[in-house]
Amino acid sequence: MKIRPLRLTLDNLGLVRPHRVRWGRFYAKIVHRAPKNLQGGNLMAVTEQKKAIVAQMKETLSEAKGAVLIGYTGLTVAQATDLRRKMLAEGVEYKVIKNTLTRIAANELNLEGFAEHLEGPTALATSKEDAVAPARVIEQFIKTTEKEVVTVKAGIVEGEVMDAAGVKTIASLPNREGMLSMLLSVLQAPVRNVAYAVKAVADAHQPAEAAE
Repeated sequence: MKIRPLRLTLDNLGLVRPHRVRWGRFYAKIVHRAPKNLQGGNLMAVTEQKKAIVAQMKETLSEAKGAVLIGYTGLTVAQATDLRRKMLAEGVEYKVIKNTLTRIAANELNLEGFAEHLEGPTALATSKEDAVAPARVIEQFIKTTEKEVVTVKAGIVEGEVMDAAGVKTIASLPNREGMLSMLLSVLQAPVRNVAYAVKAVADAHQPAEAAE
């Protein structure tokens, strides 16, 4: 009778290979700790939700005549409420944004130099009507606060990306109504000059006619 040598393996001893243990525990840890919306078939729902957010951000940025990226590290709840109220009074939409998804939207819109400012806590102020309003409101808010609770990161005016210094310069411009008023004043200046000249001539002839 031929005796076959006994081969001692992990399987014969009822043990599991080390790599199986590690991967098994690793998978169990992932499933246990992952949020419910990331387990199983809900992964697809999360992806679609992110796509929807990116699409909405692209629409917001493309339709805005003016936009400002704002850092709000030191902003209190009361100050945030006050800032939102002032933004709303000027017709400006103000909301906290997700940097990663906003970066995707900005890159797809080819907004060069915009995505690099999407770091840290960030909010976005936009206006569809007044290109200057977001910059003007935030700069006025910065002037009235004792501490630097908010910072301007970058801005967009009529599709052009600008840095914080550019936003500050834009903020000094008048609003839409003010700019139209200035333009109307310039256009009416020659007309007023002609009217003054005609009136002066008429006034000069009146004494002569009275003397006759």
